[in-house]
Amino acid sequence: MNARTSAPRSDLDEVPAGSLHRARLLVTTIARGSRRGSLLTELVARTGLPRPTIHRVLDMLIDMGWVERDPVTLRFNLGCDLAALGYSAISRQPVERAAATELSALAEELDQVVFLNVRSGLDSVCIGRYDTRSQVQVGRGDVGLRTAFGVTQSCLAMMSRLPEAEVWEVVRINLSRFHRVERYDETLHRAAIEFALAHGYSAFDGMVLDRSTSGMGVPICDAGGYPVAGIGTTFISAWLDDAGRAACRARLEAVAARIAQRLFVLPGGVAE
Repeated sequence: MNARTSAPRSDLDEVPAGSLHRARLLVTTIARGSRRGSLLTELVARTGLPRPTIHRVLDMLIDMGWVERDPVTLRFNLGCDLAALGYSAISRQPVERAAATELSALAEELDQVVFLNVRSGLDSVCIGRYDTRSQVQVGRGDVGLRTAFGVTQSCLAMMSRLPEAEVWEVVRINLSRFHRVERYDETLHRAAIEFALAHGYSAFDGMVLDRSTSGMGVPICDAGGYPVAGIGTTFISAWLDDAGRAACRARLEAVAARIAQRLFVLPGGVAE
């Protein structure tokens, strides 16, 4: 089976032996946890690793500067050295390089925050946030934020172009993580996924953040129609009527098409 059609699986289904794989699992688990950090008991519960093993690997990661432990709360969080590596990787990300100017201009045009996300297995990673000069900024998430794939407008946009069976398998695996999101509503979420699958873009009202906000997103697709990234924006629901939302969607789709053109079409109009 190829990477596009194989069923996703949890990182905990099979953890290869060795300190490197255990370190990767712990770093990923901390990244998926609360911004306040993760307690040792939470890491034991979420990784299934023995407590002595976690202690040993965390000590190694702390020495490397990849993990920090708050001396007051005793919570573990990702370290500054690892963050520096992440920002270095993002700066080399071709999608973000191709999208930065377009999405910065789009944020100013819409007068709304715009996000750029990519998928990493069962996770979504924000690789771009483009703010406006407006004093009202709607939308959570900063560059580097890692969340469960499937709950944001950008994720739903990518899901809109994935095989339906794969989408619902991701939902099944990530459902417990979705329920940890503040004010998460599973009924509205499933309805939003069904809408995205039917229409090829995402749009939802009051699913996360609070009941007065709405979100919209479109995918950036390769020449074969596979989603490589998602563009999303969040706004106060009352800001846009039906005509305003249609115009917002049209702008998002036009920008996504231009970014895809830069990424996947060589000079002369030849697709890579």
